[in-house]
Amino acid sequence: MKRYLLIAALPLTTSMLQAVPSQPGSAPCQARLAMHQEGNMLTLIGEGQNNTSQPMRLRYELLTSRQGKAGTSRNAQSGNVTLAPNQKAALSQTSINISPSDHYQIHLRLFDSQDHVVAHDSLQQ
Repeated sequence: MKRYLLIAALPLTTSMLQAVPSQPGSAPCQARLAMHQEGNMLTLIGEGQNNTSQPMRLRYELLTSRQGKAGTSRNAQSGNVTLAPNQKAALSQTSINISPSDHYQIHLRLFDSQDHVVAHDSLQQ
């Protein structure tokens, strides 16, 4: 019976080891929204970074919503990525046309294999 319990607990131990950051005090992974505005065009780049010493398989979502005089605009991008140990990568890019009176919300979320949010970043105006 003890042998069976030890085998059943092994996958949990392995997944816990993969989430340990390679640098003390840092999160296992990070999400970051980088933005660049040129005139009325706002370009957004969703980035992910693996801070562990193990490869990390993630799913990402980049969601944008803009409300203005011209109406409402929404965009959703998603995908899967495997980040090597300590790798930082651009995951998705989108551009939106904005005016000073517009309101927008942008959310980048990274999910693990159990569909739990492990990192996120957001912007709003």
